[in-house]
Parts: sequence; C-alpha cells; structure tokens
Amino acid sequence: MAIRNGSASRTRTTAFALAGAALVALAGCGNDDDSSHDTTTNTTTSVAGSSVPNSSVPNSSGSGSAAPSTQALERAGATAVAAVPGSVLISIESEHDQTWEAQVVTSDGVEHHVDVSADGATVIGAPRIDNEDESDRAKHRDRVQAATLDYTAAAAAVLTAVQGGSITELNLDNDNGTTVWEADVIDGAGTKHEVTIDAATGQVLANTSGR
Repeated sequence: MAIRNGSASRTRTTAFALAGAALVALAGCGNDDDSSHDTTTNTTTSVAGSSVPNSSVPNSSGSGSAAPSTQALERAGATAVAAVPGSVLISIESEHDQTWEAQVVTSDGVEHHVDVSADGATVIGAPRIDNEDESDRAKHRDRVQAATLDYTAAAAAVLTAVQGGSITELNLDNDNGTTVWEADVIDGAGTKHEVTIDAATGQVLANTSGR
C-alpha cells in the first residue's frame, strides 16, 4: 500500500512538472510574438513616416498667383487681333483671374476691347467698340504708324531689360512726344519693374523697380 502511494505521488509530481514546463514554453512563445509584433509595427511606422517627407511635397498654394508666361501673352495678343480683322494690338493686360484684357485698333483708329482666356487661346464674349471721339482715334492712328515694333517685338525688348521676367501689362503710349511701349514686369524675385521702350527703335528708355 505504501509503495502504491509513493508511485502515485511521483506520478502527480511528474505531471505537475510537465504542465509547468508547458506553461513556461507557452509564455515564452507569447513574449516572442509580442516582441515580433512590436518590431514590425515600429518598422512600418518608420517607413511610412519617411516615405513622403514634408520637404518633398510640392507647395502648390501659390500656383494661382503665378505671373503669366510670355507665350500666353503673345498667344492672347494674336487671339485678340484675329477676333477683329485688320486690327493692331495697342494694349494687353493680365487680370486678377489671369484672363487677358486687350485693346486693338483698326485702320480707322477705332478701338475694340477683347477679353481672352488665361491660356490666350479663346475669346471670351464678343469684342466691344470703345466710344471715342475723332481726336482719340487720330491718336491711335498716329501711334500705330509711329511704332515699328509690334507688341511681340516690344515684349522681347522689355525682357532684355528684365531677364527672366513676366510681363503683366503692355501699352502703346506717348511719352513727351515719343511713341513708346510701357510695360509692367515681375522678375524672378517678385519685384515689379516699369519699363519704357522706344516703339520705333526698341531702345530701353526707363527701367524702374520697386515692390
């Protein structure tokens, strides 16, 4: 009887030992899984955080306020002239919404206003005739006749004075008896320049700047 009790005791002891070992093993596996999970999470967070750093995301907030290109100005001018057959462009300006307002005159000196899309390709609405008297029409005829540089040649001359600039306004005018092209230009640093070009020779007569 004593022998059987001792044998049973040993059997129970062995069973408890095996159960304990199993629990330890399971606990160890659980710790390894947690550790592996934490490492994976940290690695993923690190990659996600560095894959699109803030410095690499382009800042497009200023795209709407970008100065117009010379190509857009020239295209808008050509579109305006085509809208009024036989006309010559005497003024073009970039509006706040980046569309263009152009003035062209026909051979009789009549001024027409033409609105053009921002890309310079499309006329917006119909051209409008400016109600001017004969003296105003005579001024237009005289200026157009005196100007050997058209608006495209004038733009090129202006941009020799302000390298890399963007013209926002260009007008054929008279300055103390000289027919001139007057331009507002924004340079690469955002500084505004007012440039005056002799409309007959292309000579730069003035180039003032200020913010």
